[in-house]
Amino acid sequence: MRIDDFRMLARERIPPHIFDYIDCGACDEITSRANRRDLDEIRLLPLCLRNVADLDLRTSLLEHSFSFPIGFSPTAFHRLVHESGEVSTAKAAKTLNIPMIVSSMSSIALEDVVRGSANENLWFQTYIFKDRALTKDLIQRAESSGYQAIVLTVGCPVAGRRYKNVRNRFALPDHVVAANFKQRKVVVHNNPVHSVDGAELDPALTWNDVEWLRGRTSLPVMLKGIMNPLDVQPALDLQVSALILSNHGGRQLDTTESTIRMLPEVAAAVSKRTTLLIDSGFRRGTDVLKAIALGADGVLLGRPVMWALAAGGEKGVIDAVGLLLEELRIAMRIAGCQSIDEIRKNSSAIIRG
Repeated sequence: MRIDDFRMLARERIPPHIFDYIDCGACDEITSRANRRDLDEIRLLPLCLRNVADLDLRTSLLEHSFSFPIGFSPTAFHRLVHESGEVSTAKAAKTLNIPMIVSSMSSIALEDVVRGSANENLWFQTYIFKDRALTKDLIQRAESSGYQAIVLTVGCPVAGRRYKNVRNRFALPDHVVAANFKQRKVVVHNNPVHSVDGAELDPALTWNDVEWLRGRTSLPVMLKGIMNPLDVQPALDLQVSALILSNHGGRQLDTTESTIRMLPEVAAAVSKRTTLLIDSGFRRGTDVLKAIALGADGVLLGRPVMWALAAGGEKGVIDAVGLLLEELRIAMRIAGCQSIDEIRKNSSAIIRG
């Protein structure tokens, strides 16, 4: 079995318009395809006879030790695919001892995700909305509920165009809501996030607004959506705790470069001065090895988590990550790398492309 098998199972088990909502990218989906194509085109050059009997996959993020460098990117509305929604996903993350970023557009209230999962190491994702009071309230709720970091999505001044959603006239079913917000009877087929009361994106945002958000919380702040090396220094000037290299799975601006192609440039700009995570298109253990070798501290999964949740709930998510982890172990052994640090140390020798 492989991660894409969970995609096929999800396709069989959820209505087509919901599958399309999860699966689709922006416009012609060029970036969505490029994320996979570019990962596939990078080649590995294994090292032999390196004693890889005992592997060490542990990694430290935000001063917390995780079992391996894989986590969950923020995705909205988990109850679209499973009745327990984000609670089941957070339970899986706790069992696996990996980070999970809970979306502000979760279908279960952020407080209930913590209580229901007993996961004490969740991170909370938000935007800076036009309604600053609402933004501030979300941050304070997350901090009071025990979240360990605030993940601010940047690079989305407006919503990307998703034609599959428009053609399907997509709308959330009655039992699925953005549980952290008040509801209003407005349907935006392109993206249901923008049917939510108060969840208006602000195209006037600048780096000053990131500084404003940092002043509203004592939690570490991470920025998700960095794609251009020119944005690294302004972020570092604000002393953010991590950057997430992300084109949002190709769901925002189509024809954006793939994240794996931008990783070496962004990693060089970061120069190990803060944590650097990456998402968008990761499906294989070899993908994770490539990302670590090219400068990432960890890889985050988006769509595969939703596919696995649809296919088997909490156990499905655990099983899917387990497959990816086993592939990573095999890849490390055959590539001749005993630890995450050795992948980095041997990067110039084992990567081509």
